[in-house]
Amino acid sequence: MRTSISTVLIALFLLCSSVTSFAVSADEVSPEQWQKTIKTLKQLNITHKTDVKKALDLSSQNKVQLTGKLAQLKKAVSNTDIQVHTLTARYQKLIKDEAKLTALLKSRREEIKTFEGTVRTAAKLMQDRSRTSFYTQQNPERLAAFATLLAPDRMPGLTDLTRLIEMYFNELQATADVSRYSSTIIGSDGQPMDVEIIRTGTSSAVYQSSTGEAGFLQLTGDGTVSQSVNGISSQLSGTISAAFAGEQFLPLDFSHGAAFIRFIAEEDTWKKIAAGGALVWPILGIGAIALLLAIERFITLSRLRRSSPKELTVILEHAEHGEWEECHTLLEKRSTPTARVLNSTLKKAQGSAAALEKGMEEALMIELARMERFLPTMQTLAAVAPLLGLLGTVTGMINTFQVITLFGTGDPHMLSGGISEALVTTQLGLAVAIPIMMLHHLLNSRVDRLANDMEEKGTALIATILNRR
Repeated sequence: MRTSISTVLIALFLLCSSVTSFAVSADEVSPEQWQKTIKTLKQLNITHKTDVKKALDLSSQNKVQLTGKLAQLKKAVSNTDIQVHTLTARYQKLIKDEAKLTALLKSRREEIKTFEGTVRTAAKLMQDRSRTSFYTQQNPERLAAFATLLAPDRMPGLTDLTRLIEMYFNELQATADVSRYSSTIIGSDGQPMDVEIIRTGTSSAVYQSSTGEAGFLQLTGDGTVSQSVNGISSQLSGTISAAFAGEQFLPLDFSHGAAFIRFIAEEDTWKKIAAGGALVWPILGIGAIALLLAIERFITLSRLRRSSPKELTVILEHAEHGEWEECHTLLEKRSTPTARVLNSTLKKAQGSAAALEKGMEEALMIELARMERFLPTMQTLAAVAPLLGLLGTVTGMINTFQVITLFGTGDPHMLSGGISEALVTTQLGLAVAIPIMMLHHLLNSRVDRLANDMEEKGTALIATILNRR
């Protein structure tokens, strides 16, 4: 279109130029020039007609294309209108369905609540049953389903109901099973122990450790952990070991250890002390050593006698008269500490007052060392015994926390091992230390009385010797 307009403008420009030239010099133009100009104008006319035809053809093509596009758009708009109408109708239908379902749900809400309550009650019963079933101890993953079944903010669905029914069937099937497997239990000392277990049904299980220890099991906490039953006799333990070897019928305990509680109450003192762990034996050793030392000191000190006032009077009379040989003879006949101190003092009778006092003090030191023998040791043992008990307390508490880390705090029985170790060692340490301290005090008092007697009579002898001079 632009090309045709440009061609027309150029033709008009040339025509004007020719007319102008013609007007200016019409007399000077030759016929050949006129012919040439006319030919040029005809050529320009032909070219112009061609361009106009092309422009008209192009315009027709554009019109056809635009007409097609317009038809397509009208068709698309029509389809969109149909879809909107369809969706609107569907939306209205869904609103009506929702209203119907809401009304139906409202009318059946009570039935749904009844169903939900029934399912939750059945799940709770199954959970309680699982906590007392040894099948749970063998398959602890089954407890994970109860978190979904008993969730208060979620209604159990068909899948949950199917799983609950399967759990009931599995529990029923397990009541007729005898299964043998390996697991970890809490031993009689409260420590974890790897054992082999034979489960009979869901209510009875026995174990045997690699060291030969055997017994019944009882469940603790949520039923995933089992603990050794205390109070089982050695004969019954041997029967269980024979059952593991296939030599005896397997004994059953459907009471979960309750039948052996009274035997636990009759447990002897040594077993209670042994529950304190390894530190019990050093404390008992300290007690035994202290007892032997106390007996030795009692025997030794009970043989020592103080000198009577009458004997001292006779010796002092001989000393006033300078009868040293008679004094030595009398004192050597006596095997008392006081006699030995006086005899040692008399050996310095010819010396100065300082020599006399030194002689008496040397003799006193020798006699005191003999009498106080082992008493510092007893005092040290009396101090070490409660410290060992305190160490056992710390060890027991550490073991308790380890059990809590592994199995939680769901069952106090699981913590009994560490707590027993903590309390028994403390009690035993104090029970050993207190008698040792009392014995030490009695023996030390006896030594003090003998020392006072020696010092008193030695001082009297020195005063008599000095007065005689």
